[in-house]
Amino acid sequence: MKKVYRNSLWMMSEKLLSIVGLIFVTSFVARYIGPENFGKLTFATSIFAIVQTLAMFGSDNIIFQKTSQRRATGERIIAATKHTRNVFYVLFATVVLGYLYFSVDQLTFIFSLASCVAVYFALHDVYNIYFNATLQSHLNTLCNVTAILVSLAVRYAIAMWQLPVEYLSVPIILVTFIPFVMRRILFEKYKTTQLYSLKQRHTQYRNYMLGVGKKLVLYSLSVAIFTKTSQLFLGLSSQHDLGIYTVAMTLGASFYFVLNALISSFLTQIYAEKSFEHSQVMVARLNSIVAGVALSALMFFALFGHLIVDWLYGPAYVEVNHILIPAVIVTLFSGLSTVAEKYLIKFNAYDYLHKKTILLVLFNVVLTYSAIHFYGLNGAIWAILVTELMSLTLFNYFYKNAVILNTHIRMFKPSTYRHL
Repeated sequence: MKKVYRNSLWMMSEKLLSIVGLIFVTSFVARYIGPENFGKLTFATSIFAIVQTLAMFGSDNIIFQKTSQRRATGERIIAATKHTRNVFYVLFATVVLGYLYFSVDQLTFIFSLASCVAVYFALHDVYNIYFNATLQSHLNTLCNVTAILVSLAVRYAIAMWQLPVEYLSVPIILVTFIPFVMRRILFEKYKTTQLYSLKQRHTQYRNYMLGVGKKLVLYSLSVAIFTKTSQLFLGLSSQHDLGIYTVAMTLGASFYFVLNALISSFLTQIYAEKSFEHSQVMVARLNSIVAGVALSALMFFALFGHLIVDWLYGPAYVEVNHILIPAVIVTLFSGLSTVAEKYLIKFNAYDYLHKKTILLVLFNVVLTYSAIHFYGLNGAIWAILVTELMSLTLFNYFYKNAVILNTHIRMFKPSTYRHL
């Protein structure tokens, strides 16, 4: 248990620096380029975040689960799925770049090209997942902090020296390229399997990934779509509103690094737990921790949010104040939903997640399009809030004897917290 907490602290320390740095430097850049150009930058990165999810084909969840259970298996899946991820990414990225070339302005296309290169490195940086699953997050911290410091320094210099906005393409690439190279070197040092001697088994692992991945890819895609659908529709409607929305979601999710660190670390124990009863209790406790952190953040932003927005971003972003609190609530639901969905993977609930996600994505797209069409910026934030709430509750409660509903009920039972 001490190792789990220590791993969580390493993850949180890294993400704390990341969030603080990104908020301060991104706010400086946002002031410099204004809400509309900031919206163009967000639009480009949002599109390729979805492309990355498609190309990953659910292998991120598979790698985490299998590595948590047996390190060597995770290493073999990483090696076996590399070529598949390449093929998928080239296919999807080519189609998207071709569309953008004829449909967006020059600046947005330049940002899209930079995002395309950056996401390619992020796609193959599955070593980040590997080190989290093996409770070696201190290595991720080293790599990510190095990349973030370099990238933020470059961003700050571009804004300080008032260089052309196109130069922001450089830090977009650096923030994924640097940790990819560092983690690749560390993986070669710490891996336990001589992967070159296992090429004959790559087809077996690749077929397994494709079989399971086709059920998980929509589940993984849903996570990206929940946050990116609003950005895409807003970007097509008003890039100024997209800039406002992005700032609100950045601040509203600024504490998610704490939730992610706790979830990732505790899931390693939950996946390893043999007793169903003990697993239910562990998930209920984790839910309570996630809710406690999120509600504390909600109180903080309710008291000081307007001051933070004015200090960091200035009067051009005053509209952020109207949607900041709903953005924090979105993060609360998102954290709890992540716990529930990753817990279902313990039961190999791939078919259920596949069906759930098809329905949820359709629900999200229709709701978001309608909400933005009629209510604009406010519609975007409320659409994602409702989607996250439905993802957490109704769309999870139909799985085998309502195991997720049971973990939610257990959150409010004193017996859950006895003998901690």
